[in-house]
Amino acid sequence: MNGWFFTAGVLLLMAFFVHSLAGNRLYSSARPDRDGSRACDAWLMGRCGMQMIGVDLLLAGGFLLAAGSGLMPRSRTLELFLGLTYGGWTAGWLLSLAVERSSARHYRRLCQWILFLVVAVLIGVGILVD
Repeated sequence: MNGWFFTAGVLLLMAFFVHSLAGNRLYSSARPDRDGSRACDAWLMGRCGMQMIGVDLLLAGGFLLAAGSGLMPRSRTLELFLGLTYGGWTAGWLLSLAVERSSARHYRRLCQWILFLVVAVLIGVGILVD
């Protein structure tokens, strides 16, 4: 049993449910009025991205739960890939906020980067201690 992976998996599965319910409600409320507008095109592209992120959270969470509980054999390559993915998402999220010159309020309100950082650290520690 690798509690670090297991914990990361639980966090990602919890994030999947929050993302699917609350995120969907929030995103739906931002829908532009006109179907032919560029704003609607951008909104639909973002909507597709939301669904892709949901699948990613679900699959990564399931893999980490299975690897952490010993239900499947460990794969250092996949573990490293997931750790680097969530570390990269942390850096990308923070870089995007910095480039847009976001206020401190946005860093707190759009705090998904904290989840990404915690998951990356949990995966990294899980790789190192086992």
